Amino acid sequence: MTERKPRSGRPGTVTGDIVSCWLCSQPVSQRALFCHHCGTVQPPRVLDPFTRLGLPVRFDVDSAVLERQFTGFRRTLAPERFADKGPREKSNARAHLDALQHAYDTLRDPVRRARYLLDMARTTFTGTAAPIDPELAVLETEAAGTDDTAALDRLANRAARDIEQCILDLSAAFRADQHTSAAGAMARLERLEALAATIRERRQRLPEGSAH
Repeated sequence: MTERKPRSGRPGTVTGDIVSCWLCSQPVSQRALFCHHCGTVQPPRVLDPFTRLGLPVRFDVDSAVLERQFTGFRRTLAPERFADKGPREKSNARAHLDALQHAYDTLRDPVRRARYLLDMARTTFTGTAAPIDPELAVLETEAAGTDDTAALDRLANRAARDIEQCILDLSAAFRADQHTSAAGAMARLERLEALAATIRERRQRLPEGSAH
């Protein structure tokens, strides 16, 4: 299921929050899983991932809270709870689970979370180049040219430290509403994650203790 942005200019809000229940036609919130009147499972509406999981719209997401929210919703919508329901309610419950999974996957990944926030802020980041970073270029060259496991392990540790710092930089940029800086930090983070993936792939192909 493709998650879309809320239809409001303000993150976390939904224009026309009240809709009609598909069964009893009574008013129900777009955020509601069940009708307030007849109790039937409603179809998932267009919500941003934060609102869908009941979290504040910001880059700094508490992973424990995210996990708890997702687990709670998933338990509420578990297929066995709707075994005796009609096909439409079963279908709605499955669609909610799909939407919740997409929201969870978006928010737990820093790059996807940053991309979504920049998209919500209508910031142009596609093709944003990372700042010129000679040290990172050296790391990339070293990773591509060595078959020494110790050297690759050292580079992997360096990349991991730099990724952690880059996430801190993203957090600071979003807190300051500096979306252009956030876009640049995100571009650098993507480059670092690509480097880390390259190192892992090369490391896995080598026997332990290889050196050339």
